[in-house]
Amino acid sequence: MADKKITALTDLGDALASADLFHVVDNPSGTPINKKVSAEDVFNNIPSWIALKQTSQALTAAGGSLVANVTTAITEINGTSNTSTITLADGADGQVKTIINTATSGTSVQTITPTNLRGHTSVTLNAPGETVTLLFKNSNWNIIAGHGFGTA
Repeated sequence: MADKKITALTDLGDALASADLFHVVDNPSGTPINKKVSAEDVFNNIPSWIALKQTSQALTAAGGSLVANVTTAITEINGTSNTSTITLADGADGQVKTIINTATSGTSVQTITPTNLRGHTSVTLNAPGETVTLLFKNSNWNIIAGHGFGTA
């Protein structure tokens, strides 16, 4: 396989296993050496911070129903002048979703109603800076973090 370009290799798709190997060039600015590392070691020993560098979904509360998508990691809600209900469909197993109230003034209640929310029926954000972070696991969204949110 030494004579194949990486772009010519078969795509593994989403079948990554912890024992699978990545090719690494160690010390590229000094004396480069080809090495290997397992997927498990990569994801359990990340030497830098992790970022979610995609465009957030932006919603503006309009006094009715809105939909938080499951295709972006972050949804920002501007709830300055209206109260809204935001629905959230089931995600993919292991998916993380953060919802942030970015309103600059006002205290309009934003009620988030996931299709399946473990232990609750809804989450409310009613002030600027309030957040909730959810993890989809075992067919339910689970609240794993947040600031200032309420539940019902």
